[in-house]
Amino acid sequence: MKNIKLESLSLGMPFLNINFKIDNDQEKEIIDEILIRSEDKRFLTSWQCCSSCTKNAIESVLDYRKFMVDQKVKLSKIKNSQFITVVDYLLDEVKKFLSISEKHHIQKHQRFLSEQLEILRNNILKALQKFCIDTKIKHPENLFRMLKNL
Repeated sequence: MKNIKLESLSLGMPFLNINFKIDNDQEKEIIDEILIRSEDKRFLTSWQCCSSCTKNAIESVLDYRKFMVDQKVKLSKIKNSQFITVVDYLLDEVKKFLSISEKHHIQKHQRFLSEQLEILRNNILKALQKFCIDTKIKHPENLFRMLKNL
């Protein structure tokens, strides 16, 4: 990942617009880690084709939630961290999906859960993509390949 100087951010996500300045090196490192690790998340980079694949994707979502909570903890220690708002948005999207998935058994509702995973994937990737575009951050090459409407 190319290092660039990140000075400010104007970010628009569904139902949320954010304008702020990022000037903390530790915060920039956390942002880089989120982008790099997001590229490796199964639910963000592959389609679910069967109940086993959907189950694996749900496990990937749970792992991603843990990772993002860890990043939020790091960001909370940075005075005036503003990227924490983006992390909160991503965590809210994950929580919504997990609430839905807990109500539906994979074997009986696999198609529905696959559709919900697609919604989650698109919401997270669009938010990260918008962030990368607005800040001119070079992102991992394959991170946004799953988005339908680039």
